[in-house]
Amino acid sequence: MNNVIAINQEDIEKYREKIFKSKEECRKIFAKEPFERKIRIAFELYKRAEYFKKFKQYKKQ
Repeated sequence: MNNVIAINQEDIEKYREKIFKSKEECRKIFAKEPFERKIRIAFELYKRAEYFKKFKQYKKQ
């Protein structure tokens, strides 16, 4: 069972590295955008976050 956990941990680390690389690329692109567009994107993301907060999270029992 330890081997399965170790393999999963390696997969998780690879996935995290991939996420962080893409996140940095997105930040670089976003930094080049005009200020008005940044504000508009920020408000759209805020509205989406508020929408998703309306849903309840189910706990496993």
